[in-house]
Amino acid sequence: MKTKVIMIRHGETDWNVLCKFLGSADRLLTEKGRRQAGYARAALQKEQIAAIYSSPMLRAYETGEIIRGDRDIPIIRDDGLIEINCGAWEGLDGNEVEKKYPGQMDMWANHPERLQIDGGGDSFVDVQNRIVEAFWRIVNANRGKTILITSHMICLTLLLIYFDKKEIKDMWNVKPLANGALNIVEVSEDDRVEITAWSDDTFVPEEDKKGSVLVAGRNYIDEE
Repeated sequence: MKTKVIMIRHGETDWNVLCKFLGSADRLLTEKGRRQAGYARAALQKEQIAAIYSSPMLRAYETGEIIRGDRDIPIIRDDGLIEINCGAWEGLDGNEVEKKYPGQMDMWANHPERLQIDGGGDSFVDVQNRIVEAFWRIVNANRGKTILITSHMICLTLLLIYFDKKEIKDMWNVKPLANGALNIVEVSEDDRVEITAWSDDTFVPEEDKKGSVLVAGRNYIDEE
């Protein structure tokens, strides 16, 4: 029997709107972010979810709470699902990072596999290793069930490209994960992983999609 893993990027936060690096900073959802989580809840209402795991960060946990609704299921916090630590960049947008750390935005955009974020931040390699380990630990504890995971854009993207047999250097060349979108994989008994949904937000009204795939640092050059 296959194990179905439904993975959702948290709803919008105020720093998403401003294209600021969140990383390990804890920000709550905006009203729009709560609506996005509510749309995901409605889209998943017929799913027989047996377990819910969340990053311990407020934006992901709140998303999990909204999607859980009236299901009598605990939400298990798992540090393996936490977002990339952006170190000294947290709270800054791409232009501000470039002014303080010249050349780093080019590394972020064009050579993510080689980047080590200043000020105690993570590398993309660190985050991928962590999320892959967490994924298999969670799957092995819930074989044959449907699992919900609420997490973050960078770590979920790194997980999906791993299963899609792409390299970290390719992570900006794939479809960005929208806030509240569904990403679904099915794991066979012999550990073959099939991606069946990648950033599916077709259930979100158009007015609540705008800006939902903004990534801090992707478009950082001032148009002057």
